[in-house]
Amino acid sequence: MRRSTDPTSKTIAATVPADAALPKALGGKLAGLSLRRQVWVLAIWPLLEQVMAFLVGTVDMVLAARLQPEQLAIAANDALGVAGYVGWLMGMMMGAVGVGASALVARAIGGRHKRLANAALGQAILLALVVGFAIGLVVFVFAGGIAQLAGMSGQALDLCRVYLRIITIAAPMSAILFVGGACLRASGDTRTPFGVVVVVNIVNIAASLLFVYGPGPIGGHGVAGIAAGTALAWVVGAILTLVVLARGNSLIRLRLARLRPHWHTARRIVRVSVPQLIESLGIWGGNFLVLIIIGGLAKDGLIGSHMWAVRIESASFLPGFALAGAASILVGQYLGAGDPVMAKRSALYCCAIAAAVMSLTGLLFITVPDLLISTFTPVELHQKVAPQLLWVCGWVQPFFAVAIVLSHAIKGAGDTRSTMVIGYVSLFLIRLPLAYLLGVTYGLGIVGVWYGLCGEMAVRGLLFAARFFQGGWLRTQV
Repeated sequence: MRRSTDPTSKTIAATVPADAALPKALGGKLAGLSLRRQVWVLAIWPLLEQVMAFLVGTVDMVLAARLQPEQLAIAANDALGVAGYVGWLMGMMMGAVGVGASALVARAIGGRHKRLANAALGQAILLALVVGFAIGLVVFVFAGGIAQLAGMSGQALDLCRVYLRIITIAAPMSAILFVGGACLRASGDTRTPFGVVVVVNIVNIAASLLFVYGPGPIGGHGVAGIAAGTALAWVVGAILTLVVLARGNSLIRLRLARLRPHWHTARRIVRVSVPQLIESLGIWGGNFLVLIIIGGLAKDGLIGSHMWAVRIESASFLPGFALAGAASILVGQYLGAGDPVMAKRSALYCCAIAAAVMSLTGLLFITVPDLLISTFTPVELHQKVAPQLLWVCGWVQPFFAVAIVLSHAIKGAGDTRSTMVIGYVSLFLIRLPLAYLLGVTYGLGIVGVWYGLCGEMAVRGLLFAARFFQGGWLRTQV
């Protein structure tokens, strides 16, 4: 990432009024559409896609919560809670490549440079394989140590180690699924990634049920069977993604020649991806420290309760992230077309919708948290603790919507450096100190930890809003 040296660009946001010129026309699937229709086209399929992805992880936890006896279910949910954090790390690292590739693909499509878009796609897939192999190898080797660090012991430790080592075998395939889908969405094709994730979800449910409840020797494998179902689903999804990209039904197409290393194009992706990767590692590391704080409370089932609250709360993120993805694509394409005014307007439009929708889900967390938790897990401990956590997070959903959408809009411009700085400041100077202070020092336990987490989220939303309206991200070049 580098800054423009053109002095006129420094004042472009301030000197070009919204009504000074007609909006630039976008190409491809967005050609001729109003802003409202563009957002709809870009957001609806990612929303449905994220619902499917949400179900993949939820199915795993639901199956684990119904293992018998109940003590096994508690241990399995604690194990999958820690494994979920590791899976999140894997996704964030793969997603960093996707952010860099998306910024370049969106700019290329907006500027009508199809060859550049295809070159970016090929290098992104190559980088995805490298990152997938690397993170998979590291997690496979250190799976036991990661689980112990999070406070796992006994049966929960063994189950966590087994789950992690199975899913990391398919890590490169997961990377292709992540990055290939990101490139398709950046080109304006949001329907195809949704179709792929539907298949992934079906395979995960069917395979996990078979490996857990089917007749031997295929069934009866408990947590190992749940992990195997997830890994198989990733493999199927990656194969489908490669087939779609190779056929070239979208504006981008994957060709074998583009998979050869091309350092100039790869560097352009990496230049945007590295700050995002650093940000992701910091965010993950900080949140893993939160998990260690919760594990240090030394009560069985707390991590499982925490993860159930996170899992259900994440349902509220789905429309937020779908609209954030639309904002990111529109910002990239409008900047590629030379229209910073529409880039900013599209981001604000997406942010307003996300804030409204997530505020409504926040009301559900405040009013019926017990019903939401009991729908998913029969474990009594989860039903006692997790609703308290949902109630806390219900109040900050509007701030979270602002943080999600505006941070992605800024990243869509290629400005991953400022989002990295904001993420680190908010996480390490606010989130962790507050969580420890309220949860441990003042003895409020896991509920106090969540007060700290949600207080930080409100501050983060304000910080991203400040950066957005400051406007420096509009001058970023990729």
